[in-house]
Amino acid sequence: MAGRDQTDDWPLPTLDRVSAFSDGVFAIAITLLILPLTEAQVRDGHVVEDLLALQHQFLALFLSFAVIGGFWLLHHDDLRALTGASRRMLVANLVFLFFVVLLPFPTALLGDGDSAAATIIYALSIMATSVSSLALWWTAERDGLVDGERGRRWGRDKYWGTAAVVIAFLPSLPLALVAPGWARVSWALAFPLGILADKIEERRRDQDGSSRRSRRSTTAQ
Repeated sequence: MAGRDQTDDWPLPTLDRVSAFSDGVFAIAITLLILPLTEAQVRDGHVVEDLLALQHQFLALFLSFAVIGGFWLLHHDDLRALTGASRRMLVANLVFLFFVVLLPFPTALLGDGDSAAATIIYALSIMATSVSSLALWWTAERDGLVDGERGRRWGRDKYWGTAAVVIAFLPSLPLALVAPGWARVSWALAFPLGILADKIEERRRDQDGSSRRSRRSTTAQ
C-alpha cells in the first residue's frame, strides 16, 4: 500500500510526452501497412498484369493509411483539448494505441481478397479503435482534464463522430456473410453519416446559442 501511495504522488508525463509516444506508435503502425507488398514480385513483360493482381492489397493499404492518418489527426486534436494527463487517461491511451498498432493485421487479411472473415475482422477492428478513442476522451472528461467550453464542444463532436463510424460499419458484419464486396462498399456510409453528425451538432449549437441570447434579452428587460 505504501508503495502504491508513493507512486500516486509521482509526477505524470506531460501531454507533450504523451503526444510524442503516441506519434511513435502511429508512425510504426502506418509503416507496417506496406509490409505485405514488400514480398510482391513484378515480372518483366507482365507489369500491368502483376500490379492488377495486387489491387486488393493496394486498396487495403490506401484505406488503412487514410484510417490511421485520420485517427492520428483526431488524437492530436484530443490532446490539444486537454489540460493535462491522469493515470487512468494514460491507461486508456495505451488501450487505444493497442488497437491502432493492431490495424496492420486486419489490413493484411483484407488484402488477400474478398473474404468474409477478413471483412468482418477489419470492420470490428475499426469499430474497436473508434470506441477506444472515445473511451480515452470519456476518461479524460471524468478526470476533469477537458479544457473549458472549447474542449466540451470538441467532445460532443467526438461522441457524434464515433456513433457515425459504428453505425456505418455495423451493417457490414452480417452483409459480409452474404456479399463481402458489397459489405466493404457499405463502409463508405461513414462519410455521409459523419457529415450528418456534424450538421446535427452544429444545429444543436445554434439552438443553444439562440436560447442563451433569448434568456439574456429577457433578463435585461
